[in-house]
Amino acid sequence: MPDEQDEPDYTQRPPRQAVEVDTAAVDGDGRELHLRLWNTSDGGFMAECEERLPIGAVIELDLPGRGRVVAEVRWVLGWRFGAKIVDDAAAA
Repeated sequence: MPDEQDEPDYTQRPPRQAVEVDTAAVDGDGRELHLRLWNTSDGGFMAECEERLPIGAVIELDLPGRGRVVAEVRWVLGWRFGAKIVDDAAAA
């Protein structure tokens, strides 16, 4: 039986809901970018963008069932990226 110290040190991520939704985001320069959302969760989403976004980019977009949010790009793989929701834009 593994010792507790052998357990990986990570936080389980929230469950993902698969979606296939076309939407638009606004980047930090005010440009509108077309996105396709592939999954969402309480804390973030995975999407594909018409242009490659850099890690750390901040975008604002409407998420289905949640509304307007501000998110930060955390990983990029080709045209796909994952973002963490950092604020609900409606409250900002």
